[in-house]
Amino acid sequence: MSSIALSIGVYNDAMALRGLLETAQRFYDNIFVANCGPGGNVSTDGTIELCEQFGIKPALWNMDDGFGAIRTRLLHDCGCEWAIISDADERIYPELPVLRCDGTDRYPAQPFPNLKVTKQADIISQGAHIKNQINNPKLMAMRFTRRHWFDFSMTRPAENWETIYDHQLRCVRNTKHIHYERKMHELLVDDRTGKTPFFLEQDPIGGPFIDHFHLFFRKAQPGHKEANEQNYARLERGEAMIP
Repeated sequence: MSSIALSIGVYNDAMALRGLLETAQRFYDNIFVANCGPGGNVSTDGTIELCEQFGIKPALWNMDDGFGAIRTRLLHDCGCEWAIISDADERIYPELPVLRCDGTDRYPAQPFPNLKVTKQADIISQGAHIKNQINNPKLMAMRFTRRHWFDFSMTRPAENWETIYDHQLRCVRNTKHIHYERKMHELLVDDRTGKTPFFLEQDPIGGPFIDHFHLFFRKAQPGHKEANEQNYARLERGEAMIP
């Protein structure tokens, strides 16, 4: 059975991180966390102390290196054969129901999108599906669908994930041949081919899914997401980030 790690880049993410660590403990073979502050700054909101409560000693990296370099290190330093690379406000649930979404509204064009979510089936094990697939020696990555939610009820999506695709290559085999390129809008590349690694596409209904709760945490932490986005814009322009 191939081993799999959760690799997380964080900076002042204590509010979102606790739930992710609690969810992850019973599924992953290792949890690897890197504090990636602008200018190499260390989190000041209790993120480091929270990790230590879970027995994790975070690595200290510099976000100025860019997303490609950071995520390459999250992959190669994870301590397992595979890594799922995540942000603190994302969740990959080992078990979850099969959901369907209907409607065409999309945030932020519609501040309160009229979308209907219905349950199609009871609990399925997407964790078992992931662990089964990564035992395929030919597979280099798995593609997930990322769903964006307003809250943790998972009844209020920001857009219809069945028609507006946010596909993410975040489950990756830990091999020296594979890395992420670009400081922003990172791209996964296999050096042996110069192309995207051989990956398994997701099932449009059954996942696997990354569930993203950034809109919830944006409301809970006014200014935090906006400050990050301003720094990411500086990074894209090649400017120094502001600690």
